[in-house]
Amino acid sequence: MTSPISPVTGQNQGSTPAASSVGMAGLLDPTTFLSLLVDELKYQNPLDPTSSSDFMSQIAQLSQVEQLQSVSSASQMGEAAGLIGKTVTANDPSGTPISGVVTGVTNGTSGPLLDVGNTSVALSDVEQIGS
Repeated sequence: MTSPISPVTGQNQGSTPAASSVGMAGLLDPTTFLSLLVDELKYQNPLDPTSSSDFMSQIAQLSQVEQLQSVSSASQMGEAAGLIGKTVTANDPSGTPISGVVTGVTNGTSGPLLDVGNTSVALSDVEQIGS
């Protein structure tokens, strides 16, 4: 049996923005999971090593996390595509409120981006949706 590893604070060793986020989104990041797995291997007790069945369980959990992320991404893209032709009010990347008709959707690195006029705004920045 292994002991839980306390969280590491004050270090950002090449992690992705999602890995450093707080809350459930940070828990679903495969990079965080792999980092914890490596730390567990580093600091395990050599007199009481982790069993292979425990590792297989963790690998299965990682696979489930990746599948959930894929489903979530597809769901967000579907939601964003449903906004094409609708008027939205959102904050652009600089924080300025803009309003306009959504003309297209792009799959960005941090989620769907809506094309509103000449500006791309993140789906999460949309504050109001109209007809």
